[in-house]
Amino acid sequence: MINGNIDEFVEKLLDGEEVIYVYHGKKYFSQGYNLDDGTYYFELQQWEPTATVLWSVKGLDRPASLDAFLKEPLFDGKTFWECEK
Repeated sequence: MINGNIDEFVEKLLDGEEVIYVYHGKKYFSQGYNLDDGTYYFELQQWEPTATVLWSVKGLDRPASLDAFLKEPLFDGKTFWECEK
């Protein structure tokens, strides 16, 4: 994310909105949603250069899911906050 508002970006993630962003030439997609059984599911996919689900969490509420995502070293071994700097 370049020249964006980090608070708005994180708020979108918390709300479960679909978010697409690029880090070091790799395109990522994050989203969260409720499964049919009511369980919350959050995932990070890498879309480019190859498409794959890199990480997901199931069964936590929205804030806990986002917190887990933000602390996990998913971006070339760095956490979201380390990359954001």
